[in-house]
Amino acid sequence: ESKMKISTVSTLALLPAVASAFVPLASNNALVVGTSSSLLSAGVVTGPGGKAAGSKEEDLALTLEIIMNSMGPDLGGGGGDTDASAPVGEDAPKKAKKPKKKKKSPPPEDAAAEMDVSKLDIRVGVIQEAWEHEEADKLFCEKIDIGEEEPRQIASGLRAYYKTKDLVGRRVCVLANLKKRKLLGFQSHGMVLCASTEDGSSVVFVDPPADAAIGERVMCEGFDGEPATENQIGKKKILDKVFPDLQTDGSGVATFKGVPLTAGSGSCVAEGGLANAQVS
Repeated sequence: ESKMKISTVSTLALLPAVASAFVPLASNNALVVGTSSSLLSAGVVTGPGGKAAGSKEEDLALTLEIIMNSMGPDLGGGGGDTDASAPVGEDAPKKAKKPKKKKKSPPPEDAAAEMDVSKLDIRVGVIQEAWEHEEADKLFCEKIDIGEEEPRQIASGLRAYYKTKDLVGRRVCVLANLKKRKLLGFQSHGMVLCASTEDGSSVVFVDPPADAAIGERVMCEGFDGEPATENQIGKKKILDKVFPDLQTDGSGVATFKGVPLTAGSGSCVAEGGLANAQVS
């Protein structure tokens, strides 16, 4: 719109000069613009098809048309077909790309909670049956009651330390929230907790208090969270993070970071009071 205004004003300013500048050509009585050197040098002749105009008014109108055309499309002349809606001197604006939405990251879990012994579901149990594994020299196969409808089948690598007769009727601490796994054809679902020396020369059961009920959960004061699921135990490698802090103290009491594991009215203790031993 601003360009059209400029073009119109410029044209109006030229009209007086154009109106007084026509001179007849001797050869064909046509008129040319005498004030424009560019038009004169190009031999511009008024009138359609190069013929002389019939009157001064017609000549003026035709010359105005020539002037408008000479201005070109950018200044509103008729020099070519243009799209009035297209922006001048630049490409049509491209659609802005929508920014990709960032996936929300799950809130980070409390690192301390992952290290918490309460992630382990340790239950008081009693061994009902025990026998030697037919294909594994180190394994016992056991059926252990931990207060569920059916006893758990659990394999323990204790044949180098105990006899079968030592197992039946024995009260034990069972890590219950482990996935089932086959050990040479035997489906084992859990782990019996034991204390062991660093060189492996001595491995003994961790015994629950005598008054602890079968199926009772072994607790640790100050660590009262809910146990992890079986899937979480494996996926988050919780055993690797918790077991290093499970040890017996100088009196053989099983502890987590120095805090005793308890059930019933007392603490869980390694058989024979095995001191400063790893619990697993």
